[in-house]
Amino acid sequence: MPPVQSVVTAVLTEKFEVSPEAVLPDATLESLDLDSVALAEPALALQEELGVKVEEHEAAKRTTVGELVAALNAKRTERDAV
Repeated sequence: MPPVQSVVTAVLTEKFEVSPEAVLPDATLESLDLDSVALAEPALALQEELGVKVEEHEAAKRTTVGELVAALNAKRTERDAV
């Protein structure tokens, strides 16, 4: 299974036309031009790609890419441990 960072980058660049250079750990989802309405779409795409639920607070406007990756890594590790 690909690393979470790779999946997040792929979803943001391929489905939401975010420049790959902009997907930095300290970039907020808002700074990537994803408004609160648009945040539901990447959350659903990430759920499909990673097989873990993405909570609304984990993909908020002020969430950084690094925070999102860390949360998803933790969820995937937890899921795989079961």
